[in-house]
Amino acid sequence: MDDDIRLLNAIIKNTEMGTSSLEQILDATENEAFKSSLQIQQKGFSQLKQEAAQALAMRGVEPEGTGVLAKLGSTMSIAGKTMMDNSTRHLADMLIQGSSMGTIDCVKAVRDNPKASAEVQNLAKRLEEFEQRNVEELKNFL
Repeated sequence: MDDDIRLLNAIIKNTEMGTSSLEQILDATENEAFKSSLQIQQKGFSQLKQEAAQALAMRGVEPEGTGVLAKLGSTMSIAGKTMMDNSTRHLADMLIQGSSMGTIDCVKAVRDNPKASAEVQNLAKRLEEFEQRNVEELKNFL
């Protein structure tokens, strides 16, 4: 599998994990300003995922997506952490940790796929920057 395909699949997995986490957190909060911010983040993840999926389709490849076990693990972790504390501050803290992990995953994926085209590397860089902006936005809710 070439570097473009691996990097595009990493982007899709990252955006799926972000979207899935945001869906759960949206269900756990009543804070309207926080919800609005999270919905904007969801749209951003969806757009980046769509771009990566289109790039894979142009290469004749189906997206791998996030594995069932990874999704289940994330879902259970979030459920457990929100059961005891669903304050906006706690939820924002959880999402900051998730976006920080997403940023790290982006950096690793780019470094692991150095022969990816400039177009695909640019998309990964946009995702990394998006994750970093999300962290900055979420700090407002701490």
